[in-house]
Amino acid sequence: MTETGKQLPVSKLDDPDMQATPAAMERAVQRAHWDAHRHGTGVLVVENGKMVEVDPDPALYEACRTRNSKKWL
Repeated sequence: MTETGKQLPVSKLDDPDMQATPAAMERAVQRAHWDAHRHGTGVLVVENGKMVEVDPDPALYEACRTRNSKKWL
């Protein structure tokens, strides 16, 4: 489970790099929300086939900020 309570998808491929991909994507999402929060911008996401800008989600950026406090500053 991730910090947001959603279970990450599991790769059906035997390749270790592919097994690690879902967790890496989750960290990238958290980092994008953290960077957007720090710079006062939105996060671009695709909703219903259209790209829209949303406000950074505190549940996502706080989890990564507290996990890696010195690294993210």
